Amino acid sequence: MKAVLLCAGYATRLRPLTYYVSKAMIPVAGKPLVEHILVKLRDEGFEDFIICLSHLREQVEHYFGDGQRFGVRLQYSQGERPLNTAGEIVNARRLLEGEADFLVHYGDILTNLDIRRLLQTHRQKRAAATLGLVTDVPVHAGVAQMDDEGRVTYFEEKPPLDKPCHAAVNVFSDAFWKYAALDLDIATHVIPAMMAASERVYGVLDEHAYWYDVGRLSDLDEVNKVFAASL
Repeated sequence: MKAVLLCAGYATRLRPLTYYVSKAMIPVAGKPLVEHILVKLRDEGFEDFIICLSHLREQVEHYFGDGQRFGVRLQYSQGERPLNTAGEIVNARRLLEGEADFLVHYGDILTNLDIRRLLQTHRQKRAAATLGLVTDVPVHAGVAQMDDEGRVTYFEEKPPLDKPCHAAVNVFSDAFWKYAALDLDIATHVIPAMMAASERVYGVLDEHAYWYDVGRLSDLDEVNKVFAASL
């Protein structure tokens, strides 16, 4: 099974850093962000990777090459401009020919989600899509409750959600192609369309996994502290 890493966006929330550095190459504890993802998946048994790129793609290609240095095989899907997440995969379709299933990992998150259990569930259920799910993902805003008169009775800044949250790590079967297009997003369009069509969509909740969205400068600072401390 191949793993597709979605790294093609402009990463506007990380500007001005990403004016000059590819999102995939953002440093986390001294290594590029996508290197952490690639090595983690390699250690889970993946050998073949597709990295979807557009903005500043030469930086990634120069650093990772064909993947031999990391003990994997790398291919690149290149676009002139970033597409929505499903669009990035559609753009890479020729590199996925013959693959009955493939893993998709967003390029701006770090997690130790149990990938082996995700794959096992996908195969056992013969699923069209299997979603990685995590808990305790913080809301990026304060949450309030009010009484009937509008008086605030509860307030908490950026509380963790107590519901399963999309980890941005999924496994898809080739049913994916029926629902994907260049202008569509995986979470907003493809997964809901699959569910509306009664496709076999399953979830694997890993309550013990960490999950970091490396999408804002403040998040990046926090992630660097956590990962540097674990070295």
